[in-house]
Amino acid sequence: MQVGRYEILEIIGTGAHGRVARSHDPLIGRLVAIKLFPKELASGAARQRFLQEARVVGQLSHPSIITLHDMGIDEATQTPYLVMEFLEGQPLDRILDKGSIPFARASAWAAEVASALGVAHRKGVIHGDVKPANVLITDDGRVKLMDFGMARLASCDSAATPLVGTPAYWCPEQIMGKPQDARSDLFSLGVVLHEMVTGQRPFDADSLQGICGRVLSSTPLPPSHANPSLPAGFDEVVSRCLAKDPSARYATAEALAQDLYPLARRKVIPQAAPQTNGNGLRDRAARLLRSA
Repeated sequence: MQVGRYEILEIIGTGAHGRVARSHDPLIGRLVAIKLFPKELASGAARQRFLQEARVVGQLSHPSIITLHDMGIDEATQTPYLVMEFLEGQPLDRILDKGSIPFARASAWAAEVASALGVAHRKGVIHGDVKPANVLITDDGRVKLMDFGMARLASCDSAATPLVGTPAYWCPEQIMGKPQDARSDLFSLGVVLHEMVTGQRPFDADSLQGICGRVLSSTPLPPSHANPSLPAGFDEVVSRCLAKDPSARYATAEALAQDLYPLARRKVIPQAAPQTNGNGLRDRAARLLRSA
């Protein structure tokens, strides 16, 4: 199969917004990842908006944003597509399938995502679908945020519902049909951060209605409730991200990153077994002070 000048080698992922294929660029002789979109985006106003928004996304440049090389609409098949750098690695959702992540590493990864979001937000681009499946951890440990604006691109054929993305990561204003801005992405990142260190989504439920109800009205327990080794500062960062009122969240993604980077460098001192002598008690008190 061929799309544009690109040879499709294999489909490596399928999601709500399209399919991703490992492909070959014969002109340059390199592997690329191609996102294939529904044919509905290839005609009329949807076509123009697809091309316009893809151009905006293509202008984003940051080490933690996956690079967009090319875009187009294959005239033979009427398939819109985006051509991106191909990277070996695992999406964060697959890593989380194996269990929670140490908080320092989670803080570092989330800080990189926040830094990437900050670059996009300054250009007026809202991601709109921040979730573990859209965060790639490469084999050499780099963080890459994928699918910028894909939720919007995939729903730009007018009659689409405003509730795009994955329900467990929706923000309150998205559920209520209110305008979203940069702080909406930060709410979703807060959900991801909570999940990374606890292994649990803060607003999970068995139904869409249940998830929406929790997002709108429930206050999740702090991450330290599930993971007592977490410092209080980490709880405060997550709580601020998950504020129902956008004005109570971080004003910018850069501000969130500034609070996360110090936590990423912090070393947790594991609690030792209780000691019975005086020296042991003094040692334990010292450890607690150092970790406070």
